[in-house]
Amino acid sequence: MSWQPFLLIVISAVMHAMWNSIGKRSATGVAYYVWAMATGALIFFPLLIVNWQKVLQLPQGFWGLLFVSGLFQCMYMSGLAKAYQSAELSLVYPLARALPVLIVPVFILFIYGESSLSNTHIVAIVMIAVGAIVLPLNKWRNWDARGYLTPAVGWAVLAAVGTAGYSLTDSAALKIMRNSGWSAFEAGSSFVILQAMTVIICMLPVLKFAFKERLQWPENKSSILLAGLFLVGTYLIVLIGMSMVDEVSYVVALRQLSIPIGVAIGVLWLKEKMSAPRLQGVSIMLVGLLLVSM
Repeated sequence: MSWQPFLLIVISAVMHAMWNSIGKRSATGVAYYVWAMATGALIFFPLLIVNWQKVLQLPQGFWGLLFVSGLFQCMYMSGLAKAYQSAELSLVYPLARALPVLIVPVFILFIYGESSLSNTHIVAIVMIAVGAIVLPLNKWRNWDARGYLTPAVGWAVLAAVGTAGYSLTDSAALKIMRNSGWSAFEAGSSFVILQAMTVIICMLPVLKFAFKERLQWPENKSSILLAGLFLVGTYLIVLIGMSMVDEVSYVVALRQLSIPIGVAIGVLWLKEKMSAPRLQGVSIMLVGLLLVSM
């Protein structure tokens, strides 16, 4: 991976941890994230208008991928919101961020029958997955497999599956745009708005029928504005970086740099307690991340 996409992904990792911490502190339900997505889409909408004529010329296959991506994003947003309602940021965030590192390469290998990952990167991915398994533990001697069978862990896993799914579909959609003559910035900036609009459309029935929530404008307007800016802006940067690389697994893995950042925010800002196993799990993940970046 060249330095340009590497730098973009690192910047996005910091922004991602920030909007998740804002959501954990301010969100009262899934509707908060729908409003944040809508606000972010509105902020960056002018980037889509510039390329509107080219958008209309995209092939049918692109629109199918966009719709599937929106469904996976719904899984991600719903899982994340529900997990944060019942567990700490320092537990949910690392799980939701790390598990896709394991899921995406498996999906790629299953779909394409091959992968360009080196042995070093495979070891790094395994380390990140092991760190995720350790995170829910408060004490090593209290380890119990039933400790993973909690609603928070279940919602975090749903968010992870959603992340893996939209990462793969978005990579394929960006390739279509790039093959159609789009630049990296044009493709990333336009797709992120189209995706946000698709997510909002998909989330409205889910919000009403699955979670029984009303889409009321929340009182904490400033946090919605900030979360929306970081939410959509973060993924805009990721998509630009993703369009510069051939192996999406590298991007998914490197984005996990946000894990130690998110844990630090949870401890320092949200005043969450840090158990020894959780600290060790994050440390294992961090070593894996360093290996991924080599």
